[in-house]
Amino acid sequence: MSRISALSSNALLTKSRAMNSHILTDEDYAQLVNCRSYNDIMAYLKANTVYEKIVSELYSRNIYRARLEAEIRKFNNSRIAELAAFENAIGQSLHEIIYLKNDVRLILSCANHLDTSEISDYSLLTPEAYFKHSDLNPDKLEMATSLTEFYEALGNTPYKKALDVFVVGKAPFYISSLENTLYRYMYSQITPLVKKNYTGDSQKQIFELLHSEADYRTLESIYRMKRFFPGEQLTLNKISYSGFSAFAPNEIEQMMAAGSTDELFRLFKKGDYARYFDEKAKGPIELCTRLALLKANRKRLLFSTEPEVTMLAFIGILENETKNLIHIIEGVRYRLSGQQILDFIVT
Repeated sequence: MSRISALSSNALLTKSRAMNSHILTDEDYAQLVNCRSYNDIMAYLKANTVYEKIVSELYSRNIYRARLEAEIRKFNNSRIAELAAFENAIGQSLHEIIYLKNDVRLILSCANHLDTSEISDYSLLTPEAYFKHSDLNPDKLEMATSLTEFYEALGNTPYKKALDVFVVGKAPFYISSLENTLYRYMYSQITPLVKKNYTGDSQKQIFELLHSEADYRTLESIYRMKRFFPGEQLTLNKISYSGFSAFAPNEIEQMMAAGSTDELFRLFKKGDYARYFDEKAKGPIELCTRLALLKANRKRLLFSTEPEVTMLAFIGILENETKNLIHIIEGVRYRLSGQQILDFIVT
């Protein structure tokens, strides 16, 4: 069980579920997908949702798409930061996972802008609270224009050592390789953290949630390779795989060797994921995996009695909502019909 008092446990459970009461409903989405302008979206959010707190300042201005998306991302990041700070205040440890994930996302966002004329704006969308718990220098990372500059911008952080393989070892630098390197480091920190602070069913539920996030990423990457490069012989460095998984290494090998995407899905659904994952539920694979994660997180939030599980489940639900709102805004930008936008919404 978790090493947390009953009072603190109830407080975190209550807070996570209370914050979930502000999640957008199917009726909200039915209205939002039929908005025809950014001001229409803001008017609905202002009148009917918790986003009133941010759109009130933007409403009736000549608002730009990028600004609206940025404010939504920043607002939801601040809600996650609030929950992480609360969990920290009651003496628990899984807020560290949230800060680790933020570090990884910042590094990947900046890496994606190397050798371009653009600068990552990730730090502009991130509450200051995150950076109080990080040794990274976002300004230096965002200004880096080459791998060498990027490597030096990591300073004396553990992430710099993780990138030695590319700079010192001269391994080919690809974003996919960087992702695997960073996720391996992240999960190497998370695993002992969970084992140290949680036992029994608490530990089991936390690992199930975290494994599912990693395994769905792996599934997406294998699926894309099999669909778009069907003749390619897959190896671990060609897919998203960190070694942190509910699957044994030989099971991952079997999925990589699958002769078709249908066989891949059959192998993936041999375990518990069959309860939530349906490859025919939505169009793109990313929407299918998002829906599976959403179903599982909703169940965890409603029925789990483990406070950290409900916290992480709510965060997953909120991150899905952020993606939904961005899809709606993009749909308005490209003048898609309500049904076309709805096809990309995961609820």
